Amino acid sequence: MTVTLKNKTPLVVPDRVRREAGFKTGDRVEFKVSRGAVTILPKPPVGKKSDDSLTPAEAKIVRRGETQLKHGKSKPWAAVKHALER
Repeated sequence: MTVTLKNKTPLVVPDRVRREAGFKTGDRVEFKVSRGAVTILPKPPVGKKSDDSLTPAEAKIVRRGETQLKHGKSKPWAAVKHALER
């Protein structure tokens, strides 16, 4: 896709390009320039590290806990923490 830059107008990423890249309103992006080429990369939210995601086993424990809460049941934090550390 080709766009024409205009004097004193910010560079705008066309909607089609944003959709194809998966960018949404509020996303943070990083611009990198190398040899005249510009690359736009998604940035994780502030304070979010790539290793913050749950493993499948941890996600299963969380889902089980959510179900228990919906049914009025709960476990003390020490029991939940112990289950996560396995």
